[in-house]
Amino acid sequence: MIKDRIEAGQLLADKITKVNSVNAIVLAIPRGGIIIGYEIAKKLRCGLDVAISKKITPPDNPEYAIGAITCDGTLYCGDHWDSYSNHPDFEDEINKKKNEVKRRLQEYRGSDIYKLNDKTVILVDDGIATGSTVFAILNWLSKQKIKNVILAIPVMPASLYEVLETYVSAIVVLEIPTEFSSVGQFYKNFDQVSDLEVMKILEKYKN
Repeated sequence: MIKDRIEAGQLLADKITKVNSVNAIVLAIPRGGIIIGYEIAKKLRCGLDVAISKKITPPDNPEYAIGAITCDGTLYCGDHWDSYSNHPDFEDEINKKKNEVKRRLQEYRGSDIYKLNDKTVILVDDGIATGSTVFAILNWLSKQKIKNVILAIPVMPASLYEVLETYVSAIVVLEIPTEFSSVGQFYKNFDQVSDLEVMKILEKYKN
């Protein structure tokens, strides 16, 4: 059981080794991931930023993620994508979520432009359940001219671990349970993180 996101970040930071901090940047997935990312960035003395994707859901089932999208329209299409992609409102859903990502990036960092050339990217979240948002961001990162990607996640289902290994240079993880219902079950304290907290942390890393 992990105490909270701060402890998770500190434990992950201790496990991340042999990273050249000059060419490394932590990309945290808000909102919960920013707390963990901050702890890692502090320990490694490297940059911190955010990466965002939004889940794509069927128009008639807003709780069911079938994929995700990033700011430039990069998609991750899950196993059931084709079952819904011909829905007449599906294109509206995609455009709506893409615009939402752009809006949040503007709010958090003032731009959706990134300079990641030759960087080692440490992608961080507070946990992975289905993986849709992470897969979309990894697809987006594959288009950037980065050096490599390290995925640093406190907890993820064992069923996803081997799949994610094929996307990244390394995975740093604290717990890989075979039985998994939600990320929060592995934390003693899993309080909501506010937009204000995210922006306060990012403010410390503005040049």
